[in-house]
Amino acid sequence: MKSVKIVFTDLDCTLTNSEGKIDIKNQKIFENLANIGIPVVISTGRSIPYTVPLCKQFSTSNYLIASNGAEVFNFLNKNIIYRSVISKENLDFLDSLIEKHNLLFFANGIEKRYTNKTDKNIAAIFSNYLKDINEEISQVVIESLDVNVMIEAKKDLMENKELKIANKTKNVVEGKMLFYDIVNSDTSKGKAVEILCNYLKIDPKRAMAIGDSINDIEMLDLVGYKAAVENASDEVKKVANIITLSNEQNGVATLLNELYNQKTQ
Repeated sequence: MKSVKIVFTDLDCTLTNSEGKIDIKNQKIFENLANIGIPVVISTGRSIPYTVPLCKQFSTSNYLIASNGAEVFNFLNKNIIYRSVISKENLDFLDSLIEKHNLLFFANGIEKRYTNKTDKNIAAIFSNYLKDINEEISQVVIESLDVNVMIEAKKDLMENKELKIANKTKNVVEGKMLFYDIVNSDTSKGKAVEILCNYLKIDPKRAMAIGDSINDIEMLDLVGYKAAVENASDEVKKVANIITLSNEQNGVATLLNELYNQKTQ
């Protein structure tokens, strides 16, 4: 691992524990790696507005991959390096889908999130329809508590070849909200990692990626050092050539400490 020049890590269930929290141990190792010139970049399905505060709190790189690869962003200078925007026609298609199946949605912008959920505790702007949002949207997340509704919605989504489901509920539990992350069909974390590596003039074969779910597979496929946390899906573990401890056991910090110690020996 001595040749690693950049690290990409997934957020949910990789860097965060089951309570959605990041252990403070990660901050120190991120700082240590930054001091020897190795940036740690969060690569997530979450939105930019959700993730930037975490990046600042835990001293990650200034770069961020959000919305399952639809956005590559430098949050320090607010520079959009890459963005894949969903077309107006496809937002209209999704509006029809949401209305037909009575779905809830979140829509990711650069500075704000939007939702049709009427919950004052949600940090998002209310909008009945995607078409009414006055900002370009790069990812739409649809939700329902009904498994059968989501199955039918997926059938309708499959008819649109310009969109795809980038990620979905990992463990279906009765009474738990189910979700699909929807992006343009050519969007992936792998493509975003390649774009950022080219931008920074780093060979992807000298990059490490750490993940747990299906939306991480293309990212792992691209890099030279492919890592999975112990709680990762079997599909991800098959791709990985490194298995670290689980997210509950600070697997990311454990792996990165090993990398740092190799670099400083």
